[in-house]
Amino acid sequence: MLDYEFLYIISIPIYVIFIIVLKVKKIRFNKILLYSLFYFYIISLLAVTLFPIPIQWLNEIWIYNKDTNNYIPFMSIIDIINKQLDIIIKIKQIIWNIVLFIPMWFFVPLIWENKKFINKTLLIVLLCTIWIEITQLFISNLIWFSYKITDVDDILLNSLWGIIGFYLYKMFQWSFFDIFKK
Repeated sequence: MLDYEFLYIISIPIYVIFIIVLKVKKIRFNKILLYSLFYFYIISLLAVTLFPIPIQWLNEIWIYNKDTNNYIPFMSIIDIINKQLDIIIKIKQIIWNIVLFIPMWFFVPLIWENKKFINKTLLIVLLCTIWIEITQLFISNLIWFSYKITDVDDILLNSLWGIIGFYLYKMFQWSFFDIFKK
């Protein structure tokens, strides 16, 4: 099993190099803090969406091989609603994708100040979401096991509901986020 700790271990040397480059370029502390927060957000996002990766012998994987990917829009959402689950579990499963990408809506306009418009931010979040889903599918095909479900609804939820984060950023940009702009 390739666990998320692996990702954190390899990300630390990359982060150190990143900080050294920023220091050499004489980037201000507030921007370094912003870039650092974004870096660890991205690493955490990858840890949640791509890890753990089950690396086992093929004969063990064949037992569990089950294609559960969803390529039909809103199918998994309808499936979750129709399941006999507690309402809290249903809400958690749908809201989780929203919560994962709300920070991206704050970071993108702060880091790339010329990308403050919602369509450019939406494009970046959409491309990140598509990349994650394609990577999950690629890894599943590589190991012959659907270890993470590739779901078109994840792309829809992350992109459409993620707009909340953009509007939250617009509401609060005059206060807390000003420290990152100087």
